[in-house]
Amino acid sequence: MPLVLRTDELQEGMRLGDALISNGMVMLPAGKILTDGDISAVRRRFPGASLTVGDPVLDKVIDFEDDKRERTVAKEAQKKIVKSMEHVQERFNKRTDAGKINFKAMADSVNEVMEYIRDNPVSSALISRSLDSDSYLSEHTGNVFYLSLVLGNAVKDYVVKERIRQTAAKNLSPDKAMDLKSLGLGAMFMDLGMYPIRSIFNKEGELTKDEKEMLFEHPNTGADMLPDSISATARMIVRTHHENYDGNGYPRGIPAEKLHVFSRIVRICDSFDAATADHVFKKAKSPSKVLWEMSLGPCRRFYDPALMKVFRGMIQPFPIGSKIMLNDESFAVVVKYNHKDAFDPYVMVVFDNKNQRIPTERLGKPFCLSSKPGMRFVRFGDEPLGYLYSIKDELSGALDRHNPQSAFDAVFP
Repeated sequence: MPLVLRTDELQEGMRLGDALISNGMVMLPAGKILTDGDISAVRRRFPGASLTVGDPVLDKVIDFEDDKRERTVAKEAQKKIVKSMEHVQERFNKRTDAGKINFKAMADSVNEVMEYIRDNPVSSALISRSLDSDSYLSEHTGNVFYLSLVLGNAVKDYVVKERIRQTAAKNLSPDKAMDLKSLGLGAMFMDLGMYPIRSIFNKEGELTKDEKEMLFEHPNTGADMLPDSISATARMIVRTHHENYDGNGYPRGIPAEKLHVFSRIVRICDSFDAATADHVFKKAKSPSKVLWEMSLGPCRRFYDPALMKVFRGMIQPFPIGSKIMLNDESFAVVVKYNHKDAFDPYVMVVFDNKNQRIPTERLGKPFCLSSKPGMRFVRFGDEPLGYLYSIKDELSGALDRHNPQSAFDAVFP
């Protein structure tokens, strides 16, 4: 398995583990032996990126968890949804109205991908992201769709319980309540209302009051664009996917007890993917920082805690091969995911406090930091990890829970 290294750690002669892709183009293929020229170009163009490089020495002595299957399933599912959403973007690029969109073909794509996910169950939801992508909305939709379906499948008992509790229909059968097709459609079409105003979304600088109002309205705009053939539940998800569990979301500020369980699922997945992506108006946060903020930190009150607990077990913020500094300045490498606590993966200390490789005969066995009192993660790449050991609600005091504009500024998109 490859190591995940920062660009400033790359050395001539290293073999690239995964291809470097930007805007859908392969910049450096998997397996390439890196030259000084390759490394200089990567550092110049993608200074904050991390790349995977093969390490044949560690492969011989460490039994790394193989997550290739999880990555392949995610990539295939995302690819199909992104292709459908690029059709939507093409329609609006040609300045045609929503009536020209082939909604039936898109719904068929949802069914196809749902069958693929059902037939290829995963324990971890490992999404990938292209660097400096100019198709953010399409890629974002693909990621949210995939995360929503994986989460929905993982909490089917909870979905059934909540749908039966919330429905006005009598005798809703468990099989009907468990049907996730409307969840998939709602996730796919959630940002349909963003396409007509995507120039605002890509605007540099602060948005005007009118521009913010248009963004506030994109859930309603998108729902109104859907044809009658799309289910009422899917339309409701589109209309409510920015509503928060504590009732301070937008556009209506719906309280938790009235917020559909599918909307709560999409809200979590939408927030996570949006916060971990670069925007003109906001830099991406790391998956570990976002997952901590959403599950344990200042934004946790925005999300259904039961769903968030499961989501936290699905997402792996430290990929296999991640090199993380410990508080004694040595470096541990992630060798296996921990599905009970994503912030406490199985690691091995492989580099000493001078960042020199520890001889193989001195390597210990994999362990979780929770089993070593006093040992902590300190830094991953350029990011300090002290927040993992803090439960201070840094943001809650600054947010007015009755002011949707305040909530909008804090959690959009």
